[in-house]
Amino acid sequence: MEGGTSLFIQKFIQSPLQIGSLFPSSAALAEKMTSNINWENINQAAELGAGTGVITRSIVKNMLPGSKLHVFEKDSEMRKGLQVKFPEAFYYEDACEIIKSLGNSEGTLDAVFSGLPFSNFNKNLRTKIVDEVYRSLRPGGILVAFQYSTQMKRTFQATFKEVDISFVPKNFPPAFVYICEK
Repeated sequence: MEGGTSLFIQKFIQSPLQIGSLFPSSAALAEKMTSNINWENINQAAELGAGTGVITRSIVKNMLPGSKLHVFEKDSEMRKGLQVKFPEAFYYEDACEIIKSLGNSEGTLDAVFSGLPFSNFNKNLRTKIVDEVYRSLRPGGILVAFQYSTQMKRTFQATFKEVDISFVPKNFPPAFVYICEK
C-alpha cells in the first residue's frame, strides 16, 4: 500500500469526522476537479482539506508559472507531508480563516478547491466556511468542491450565483463535484 494511502487510513481511524473518507481521492476525481477550469484566469488559488495531496498534485500541474497556491490542511502531519511534496505552495491550518491567512484581503482568490467533508460538520461550521470561501473569491471566482452526497446543494445554491454538479463514479466512495461561481 502506498505511504500516502496508509497515512490517510490511519488519520481516518483517528478522526473520521475530520477526514471524511477511508481512502484518499482518486486520480479520476482529481482530474474532474481540475479539467474544466480556465487556468489562464487562475493567479491565486486555495485548496481546503488537501489530505495527502492527490488533488493538490493536479492543481499544481495545471497552474501557470507565477501563480500562487494556498493550502489549508488541519492535520499537522499531513500538512508537513504536503510541504515536502509541494514546497512552492503556502500552508495554513484553518479553513475558517482564509481571509486572515491571506492578509485580511477579501476577493483575492480566483479559485478555491475543497475536499472538506461538509456533511460531517455542524451547520454553523459549514456556514462559516462557505461564507469565508465566498468572501475570499473575486467576482467571477469559483469554488470547486467534492462531496459524497448532494447535501450541500441548497447551501451552495443559496450562496453562489451559479452551481453545476457532476458525478464521479470512479472514486471510493463515488463523489459529486460542485462548481460554484461567485
